[in-house]
Amino acid sequence: MSRYLEGVSLAAFARGNRRMLAPLKAHAADKRKGHGEALAAWKERRAKALEIKDPEQRAKALDDLRGERPTSPLLVAAGCTVVAAVIVWPMLHGHHAALLAGAVTLWVLAALIVGQTGGDTPAKATTATSAEEASSPPDDDGEWIQESPAPEVLWALIRHTAGLTKQGTAAHLQAILDEGQKRGEFDGWDVTELGGELEALGVRVIEKKKLTLGGKDHTRKAVLLSDLPEADPATVPAIVQGAPSATAKSAA
Repeated sequence: MSRYLEGVSLAAFARGNRRMLAPLKAHAADKRKGHGEALAAWKERRAKALEIKDPEQRAKALDDLRGERPTSPLLVAAGCTVVAAVIVWPMLHGHHAALLAGAVTLWVLAALIVGQTGGDTPAKATTATSAEEASSPPDDDGEWIQESPAPEVLWALIRHTAGLTKQGTAAHLQAILDEGQKRGEFDGWDVTELGGELEALGVRVIEKKKLTLGGKDHTRKAVLLSDLPEADPATVPAIVQGAPSATAKSAA
């Protein structure tokens, strides 16, 4: 039992959430892409219809197009959700709280289980070196997902990155990833995954924050140093010359 309890952590929960939501995000992205292509084709047909000189033919062509405009998948999903809620909610007969609590509990348990699949336990992850993490195998779905660094190392990376800015009060998520990948951390991560990890650890993510880095102003997602939890000082990992991301960037 203790072996399974070692994997219960916020990092495992965040990692499990990312893995369970990945297929949904991919499906939503495909739907948005398909809607964008269909909408672009409809607009092109409408523009051609507007070019028709004959008023009657133009009106007929526009009338035919009126019912063919593609509907946003977001509106479809929202409509289905409202209809389902209207139909199902009265059928619960006062058991709403119990069912919602059960659903949340099942989701948390599933996220903790999925978050440990294909990775080391947190006890091993916190003692592993950057080089060992960088050489870890791809995840089960074929995508490269590296373990998150220990929280105290993550806070140290954020403070180090913030120190590189003119303001020194916050750090952009992309800059944190860049600094971490130079040190063999966050291989395969993106801004969304880092933001999810921070929120799972209870740290607020600012959608837009203007910071000056390298003499240039950038407005991006960021984390404020004032929102970081108090922790014992940790050493920022050293730059790994053989790290895959660092090598790729130097080649670029």
